[in-house]
Amino acid sequence: MKKTQIALAALALVASTAAMANVTIYGTLDAAITNTNNGKGTAFDGTGSWTAPSHLGFKGSEDIGGGMKANFQLETGVSLNNGAATSGGFGSYRGGSLFTRVSTVGLSGDFGSLTFGQQLSPFIVTTAVGTAGNGAFFVNRMLMVGFGGAAVDVGAGGSNFPYDGFFVPNAINYTSPSISGWTVNAMMTTKGGARDGAQSDPRNMDSYTALTVGGAIGPIALNAGYQSRKDVHSGFSISASTPLTSDLTIYGNYLNNDESKSAGTGISTGRKIGSTSVSLGYKVSDALTTNLQYARNDDSTSQSLTSVGAIYALSKRSSVYASYGKGTGGVNAAFADRANNNFAGGAIGTGNSTNIAVGLAHSF
Repeated sequence: MKKTQIALAALALVASTAAMANVTIYGTLDAAITNTNNGKGTAFDGTGSWTAPSHLGFKGSEDIGGGMKANFQLETGVSLNNGAATSGGFGSYRGGSLFTRVSTVGLSGDFGSLTFGQQLSPFIVTTAVGTAGNGAFFVNRMLMVGFGGAAVDVGAGGSNFPYDGFFVPNAINYTSPSISGWTVNAMMTTKGGARDGAQSDPRNMDSYTALTVGGAIGPIALNAGYQSRKDVHSGFSISASTPLTSDLTIYGNYLNNDESKSAGTGISTGRKIGSTSVSLGYKVSDALTTNLQYARNDDSTSQSLTSVGAIYALSKRSSVYASYGKGTGGVNAAFADRANNNFAGGAIGTGNSTNIAVGLAHSF
């Protein structure tokens, strides 16, 4: 009895401490049954297919006076296949990292916010708002433009900067306050980041920068961004969306990725690619939303990706969904196994890929 009382007291103490620190536990768990034509047939996919990659996070803030707050965020990807931590990006190349997606501390106030640590690139956010949802379409669209080449650890080439172009380590990010409805984000990496307590050689670190701006002109939401990773890739993104009716919204994005400077290094396609995507999102009812999405590269391969799907809200936090996707010219339409796009490493494929997914997602 005493042991039970002690355990309950300890739990109460932890809960009260978390409440005082304003800590939030959040996440999304997304699992689907998928069928692909890549020879793997029907399978269980616990990495996420529509809402977001499955993940678990902790975030909190403390009022430190003067209108300022101290903030933190820790987030890891979760595979429902086996419970392993994943990057939520391209696989397990981050090794034994505990918080594979986000690990930041920062300050916020009237000046905006300043965060330090591994965090999502604002360039990715700028591109994402130009699509109508469906995580499988968005991630694979980024890959078909060549972002798979930035996923590898280029150790043989003298670099120890492994990241997938989504979550950037050793980063400093500034977000401005809203200025006449417009917000600016600026991110840069440090020249040398400590790894496992050891300071990295700055000469072996690839530098990354990103700059984005977002706002609206009348009913049209606009976002634009630029990013560059030294000696690997650079590019820009322009996104727009506007409601056509109260239930129908159109989204558009143009994405340009230039990896021509890294040709022959073995870390990218070595291509300069432009890609256009158009999406329609239609709200059938308060619970049911459908979308149709299409993207096409403008280089000689003419790779394309098409997706159609529907998501039905069972409650505010739980949804079921179904989607169909098709990729051409070597583009992978599936969310899982997406690192195996045929263009990776410069090999341009010609085959088609199809994927059907039926899943359940719960957010908390």
